[in-house]
Amino acid sequence: MADIAAERARIARELHDGIAQDLVAIGYALDSEIGRFDTNPSSRQALRSIREQITAVNATVRDEIFRLRSARSPSAQRNLEASLASLEINFLVNGELSDDQVGAELGKVLLELVRNALAHGGATSVAIDITSSFLHFENDGVNMAARSDSRFGLVGISERLAGIGWELTTTTGFNQIEIRRLP
Repeated sequence: MADIAAERARIARELHDGIAQDLVAIGYALDSEIGRFDTNPSSRQALRSIREQITAVNATVRDEIFRLRSARSPSAQRNLEASLASLEINFLVNGELSDDQVGAELGKVLLELVRNALAHGGATSVAIDITSSFLHFENDGVNMAARSDSRFGLVGISERLAGIGWELTTTTGFNQIEIRRLP
């Protein structure tokens, strides 16, 4: 158990000293460009939008640092719903994630699917059905057929699911995805 705590602390330090600090530096650089007198209004607006996105990503990283350093993290369900709320997407979650490592991993998978739906499909709402052996994810974004190439998001999702004995079973497109526990 001490090894796990030490590894969590190491990862939290790496996130804080690396990614979080880099995001802050990028944010300050954007602030400088936004404040320049010769920045045209259209560019200023676009830069502010990018700045808001960086601030949101940094908040997510800091939340993860906090979770890694906390002796007891909030439930997987609360983590999922708080993360969905921070993404400013309409969402409906039916069912509950288990409050264990499986639930935590499934929550991370669902969050990745939501981020993909936002980024690649322009989704504005998602619906998630959760049972003890099945997840159904649906979104209203532009449907794109799932490719069999090595996209990092899908590879990461498949690896995360395999690690807990689950699999992605429906990948005909990104608007409706099913995930099942392996028998």
